[in-house]
Amino acid sequence: MNIKDIEYFNELITTKNFSIVAQNFNVSQPTITMAIKRLEEEFNTKFFIRNKSHKELIVTDSGKQFYEHSKQIMQELKVASKEIRDADEQKIVFGLPPIIGTYYFPPVTPELLRNGLLDDLTIISRGSSFCRKMLLNGDLDIALLGSNYPLKEPNLITETFARSPYKIIVGYDHPWANRQSVSIEELRGQRFISQNESFVQHRALKKMARLGHFRLNIVCQTDNVNILKALVAENIGISLQTAISINPDDHLHAIDIEAEDFPTFNMSIAYHARHYLTDKQQKVLDILRKSI
Repeated sequence: MNIKDIEYFNELITTKNFSIVAQNFNVSQPTITMAIKRLEEEFNTKFFIRNKSHKELIVTDSGKQFYEHSKQIMQELKVASKEIRDADEQKIVFGLPPIIGTYYFPPVTPELLRNGLLDDLTIISRGSSFCRKMLLNGDLDIALLGSNYPLKEPNLITETFARSPYKIIVGYDHPWANRQSVSIEELRGQRFISQNESFVQHRALKKMARLGHFRLNIVCQTDNVNILKALVAENIGISLQTAISINPDDHLHAIDIEAEDFPTFNMSIAYHARHYLTDKQQKVLDILRKSI
């Protein structure tokens, strides 16, 4: 099977036009026609039917079925190409969400340095949701991921190493500055400062609103947790944060949430299930397991 034929097929599914596909790949239209013919002969079926009266291209059921597989084939080839390139370059692309990185990465660095691995790391500091997508796309080799529930992703191998409860944080001048706990119902109408959608904290905040049957009033979003905490300290709004992100010098008061089924911030080591770990990547994984 010719990989280029699959690329042409996928593009034809999208455009429904042989001429456009040929133009997009800078080849002749007969090249596209022959590619589709080869695929159909190989599978002994028809993927497309030309409706001459309406001048349109109809995708058959078998064509739709093959498209589901062909998308996966091309994605796997993309991942393989990237991983082979990184293996040749001895690079280790490591996903490290800011909150997890601040708390858990410093104790790991001395051991990485002693093993000569720190310089081989390319650290991507983004939210867990974004890092998770990068892992699945083959853009990361290993990552530390946060999730609101234990990760269950068939294409990832995950190892949970810690959990941390969520807290409501308020400034010292807030009326709740002496409260020990708060019900979800009491959070209705409050002004919230949130991280953006690539952070699992944002999903936990939306879960809280669903449990309380109210619409969130988000007055500011930021991907910088230090800015978020500074805004809360200035009493611009309140926020939902995991306990490990709150430090004594933040000038914030943390309040328990009165809800039995509220999610917990889970932290995991993760890598792609079909990713071959190089010797250096395996050493990094072993150090992470031992040090965090």
